[in-house]
Amino acid sequence: MPLDRSVLLDDAWRLYADAPRALRLKQRLRVLVCPFEVTIGFVPEGASVLDIGCGSGLTLGLMAARGKRVQGHGFDPCPVAIGLAGRMAVRLRDSGSTLRFEHRDARSPWPDRSYDVVHMQDVIHHLPIPAQRAVFDRACAAVRPGGLFVYKDMSARPLWRNAACRIHDLITAHEWIQPVPITTIENWAAENRLALEVSRTAHRVIYGNDLRVFRRRLWP
Repeated sequence: MPLDRSVLLDDAWRLYADAPRALRLKQRLRVLVCPFEVTIGFVPEGASVLDIGCGSGLTLGLMAARGKRVQGHGFDPCPVAIGLAGRMAVRLRDSGSTLRFEHRDARSPWPDRSYDVVHMQDVIHHLPIPAQRAVFDRACAAVRPGGLFVYKDMSARPLWRNAACRIHDLITAHEWIQPVPITTIENWAAENRLALEVSRTAHRVIYGNDLRVFRRRLWP
């Protein structure tokens, strides 16, 4: 069941209380444009969670703040973001969750283990085209039998929402992004023996979001 977005907005502001105001505000704005209230709802209490491209750790932080009691592991290539995530995790040390963040590029080797939930939000379109499939396959491999892969990225349609996402990343990340069509993502997941359970759009403000939730079968 989706969470109350207004509560998550307050959580995002509180979790980064010691961050510079601009970076603190950025976390709150992310709650407005990304469907955290939906994606977090798929995570069972007590789950082990891998957040690929975790940024400042907002996804795992919101899970912990909402009492999910997760064992969270996040990584991101931005050292400033990981620094913010680490300080945020300290604020949640009594939440019942264990959060760990590290500076790592998705194209580098990952820890050799599996998780109950793998979360990937707005990552694939930032990767060079030759690396996209390899990173996606690695994410699928990290899902343990019976576990979930929660995937969210920009929508190709409607075109005006797609343009808004592209312009946003051009301004904020100085990148002309390389999105992967959602049908291709579904095919890649199927080739990795993941079954599609949830398929929906989750548009926010002017931005278009494709949300897919896959589950790894308990049998080969």
